[in-house]
Amino acid sequence: MAAGARQCLLTVALAAAWISGAAAAPSSAEQAGRSQKSINCMPCSRTYIGDAYVYTLTDQLAHHRDLAELSDSSELCKGLTDDVQVPTLSELHRQLVGEGSHRRLVYSVKFGACQDAMVNFLGGYDAHLVIIEKLPNGVFADPFELQHFVERKVFLDVAVFGDTNLELPSALSNRSAVEIHFDLRPNTLTNCNIVIDLPLHARYPPLDASGYATVEFGSPDILLRYRKKEIHSDSCLWVLKNLEATPVEKAAWQIPCGDEAHIGFVSSITFLSALVCSISIVLAALIF
Repeated sequence: MAAGARQCLLTVALAAAWISGAAAAPSSAEQAGRSQKSINCMPCSRTYIGDAYVYTLTDQLAHHRDLAELSDSSELCKGLTDDVQVPTLSELHRQLVGEGSHRRLVYSVKFGACQDAMVNFLGGYDAHLVIIEKLPNGVFADPFELQHFVERKVFLDVAVFGDTNLELPSALSNRSAVEIHFDLRPNTLTNCNIVIDLPLHARYPPLDASGYATVEFGSPDILLRYRKKEIHSDSCLWVLKNLEATPVEKAAWQIPCGDEAHIGFVSSITFLSALVCSISIVLAALIF
């Protein structure tokens, strides 16, 4: 009877071990998949990463393809990432600065243990820090203003995707996204820190009794794009590493808006003012 009990306990233990191993196997595969997806490649002929994203720039949240889908074959990266000590991200902070309808989104990026590693890495590679910020509905970035940053060498390059009509109010506009390229060089780093300012503007929000419309920013995508120096153009490839930044602090923007209860009063004053001005113009034309 005791032998039967021991056999029963052994059977239960083996079953538990099998179940535990089966549960752990998908987790290991999932971790390996995430590791593979953290690095990918793209041809140098493709200037921006954001044009490969599939955005749903509507009132709903934006969605995009995984970074691993930017290339059709894993063979594209073969041999490019071997034995490369790529700098890692240690800190990322973001805050909304300013008042009114024109503000700045300020990023503070810090690389970990990079003093010697970064210099050695940048000695053999051209590298760019890429920030892709998906803007909430009601906020836009002016492409013309951002081009001035490129001309002044603040950004290496910049692009705005989605709705770039700057005149539309919030209710008639769609979402947009900004892609910033920052050139990584020893003279652009201050103790492994980078501070980047993104100027933003608010659209006219719908009427609200509270007098304010609140928009929130999600977490940006932070990527490192690099390639070997002195390579042939016909075999030029950018390696993309997702720096997998932890979620940053939420940035909320309270945009002033009109009160629906004041529509009648404001409309009446506007109509009377327009009528008085029109009559004044007609009288001036008749008299003089």
